[in-house]
Amino acid sequence: MVGTFILQWHLSENCNLKCLHCYQEDHKPVCISYAKLEHIYYEFINLIDKLGMNGHINITGGEPLCNPHLFRILDLIKKDNRVSFSILTNGTLINDEIARKIKSYDPYYVQVSLEGGKKINDLIRGKGTYKQIGKGIKALKKAGIFTSISFTANHLNYKELPKVVKYGKRLKVDNIWSDRYIPLGGSMDKDLTLSKEETSKYLDIMKEERVKLGKSKTRLSMNRALQFTRTNDFAYACTCGDTLLTVMENGDLVPCRRMPIKVGNVLVDSMYDIYMNNKILKDLRKKTIPEECKNCEHSTRCRGGLRCLTYAILGDYNKKDVGCDL
Repeated sequence: MVGTFILQWHLSENCNLKCLHCYQEDHKPVCISYAKLEHIYYEFINLIDKLGMNGHINITGGEPLCNPHLFRILDLIKKDNRVSFSILTNGTLINDEIARKIKSYDPYYVQVSLEGGKKINDLIRGKGTYKQIGKGIKALKKAGIFTSISFTANHLNYKELPKVVKYGKRLKVDNIWSDRYIPLGGSMDKDLTLSKEETSKYLDIMKEERVKLGKSKTRLSMNRALQFTRTNDFAYACTCGDTLLTVMENGDLVPCRRMPIKVGNVLVDSMYDIYMNNKILKDLRKKTIPEECKNCEHSTRCRGGLRCLTYAILGDYNKKDVGCDL
């Protein structure tokens, strides 16, 4: 069976917002030329060709709609029926016209970020964004696009998930998903990172909300690290460095945006050569099970949980998830 290789592609870090929890807090945005973006795209095509896989690209930023080359990149993707794409956006720039234009490229889905009810969301993402995000979601649904809400759970907002689910259901979004905030060196890291106790409460809240949705057409997916501990779903395992890579706006290649270990630069070297030969990527593909997890019944599938969080907190991605209560 032909598998799918996922590339998360940060076209640029240009953005119209300055969120409280942004990974790019002190980052100076770079917007490279279309020719260089095209080169990155064909590096990915070369990678999946040599691996004999299909490709999926999650296009993000910054805010991808702030990049002047976004739709030229979509033109490239549209030519290859082995490559699908999604757009990860803050939703504030989407209107009916833009939604229809995105729809014409047949996206797999569009993901919009929402951080809670109006008060908390606007505290995190900026005044007035809650209303703008709602308008963006409505435009996407009107255009017939599969629409997902992304909720990043942190110390300030993890109890807000029920408000997000209620709002998503009212707007008839197709899916809601959530994962935990990863501290990557910003000034708010200490204040935003969930404790083990908060993680447990957050997972319980997710389970309760999923049950409440029942047969609703809006789904709350729970296929991220540790979330299976509250459901009967299969344990989730991180795929970064294996069938997932992230390329930054300057061509830097990292296993995942939330595990920002530079393994190469695809504007300098072959993405395929980096993938095959880099020691970090080889190590991630070993699927190591942390010693602390060896006696857990889920160890061979879960393999330690949220590896990027473990790396951020402990500096070692082969340790047990710091939020795990098993």
